[in-house]
Amino acid sequence: MKQKLLVDISTASVIRVILVLLSFWFLYIVRDIIAVVFVSIIVSAALSPLVDKLGKFKIPRALSIAIIYLLSLGIMGVVVYFVLPPMISQIKQLANNLPNYFLVFSNFINNLNDIGSGSWISTSQANLQSVSTFLGSFVNNIFNTTLGVINGATALIAIFILTLYFLLDQNGIKKFFVSLIPIKQKGKIVSLANKVGLKLGGWLRGQIILAITVGLIVYVGLLILKMPYALTLGILAGALEIIPVIGPIIAAIPAILIAFTIAPTTALIITIFYIFVQELENKLLVPKVMQYAVGLNPVTIIIIVLIGAKLMGILGILLSVPVAAVIYVVLEEWPLLSESKK
Repeated sequence: MKQKLLVDISTASVIRVILVLLSFWFLYIVRDIIAVVFVSIIVSAALSPLVDKLGKFKIPRALSIAIIYLLSLGIMGVVVYFVLPPMISQIKQLANNLPNYFLVFSNFINNLNDIGSGSWISTSQANLQSVSTFLGSFVNNIFNTTLGVINGATALIAIFILTLYFLLDQNGIKKFFVSLIPIKQKGKIVSLANKVGLKLGGWLRGQIILAITVGLIVYVGLLILKMPYALTLGILAGALEIIPVIGPIIAAIPAILIAFTIAPTTALIITIFYIFVQELENKLLVPKVMQYAVGLNPVTIIIIVLIGAKLMGILGILLSVPVAAVIYVVLEEWPLLSESKK
């Protein structure tokens, strides 16, 4: 005899599923606001230890925040004043030399066609064109998504104000998290907020130190190797450090291509140099600087970065790892939170 399997789904269960789906939909709609709040939490978590240290010298908290803000603006002003003009000059130079670079690559491809049968070259060209079209649409989608998700000027003002409010109160981030949670869970949430704050603050401070260090190493190394556009390529290497795993590879590509237009041996030397920098970063800099990094393997990080790019463009790429850090901490603490409910 065939047995009939009856599945009884209550109305309450259906309503719960609908509410969960609506919640996810609502979070997706307001993802730009969530991103602004999340960035503000990261910045305030990174600056909070500095404010606390100044407080030990009997400096009022508001004055400590003002000093840090002014110092940050001063450093940014100095960097813009001394670095931006030569960088703009190098970019203009690069733009003027681009036709020559394309001519070199074109001659190289033509020579390969003359040497071989040309069929595999044609196939390679077709494949490269397909890849180029895909990357072009992918990058265009990232930028369009980013512009749609967040308006630069408005977001910066919002981040500035929210960070200020988080910092003014010594336990601003903790109180923010606690305010979202029922009273019974407040003790555990305070502990969770502390760990999240340490993770996010440590991540941002580590990324800044890592970006400056790698940028300087690449800049000095390219200067020694007498590579053109050393400053621009060094800044690019430092800026792309914030994108884990993929960033350093992307930063190396333009340098290798420019070196190739000089000579194939130069391209080989530059490739070896970037591999050396990558190894130095992985073996020495990252373990020392990124003490609060999330313990995820490279494949997982790449998947997280790609998901971030798809959802929120460049902003998603930048925030993917800290979001993973928060999820990592929450999952670690979840058993303790579950026990406290019993």
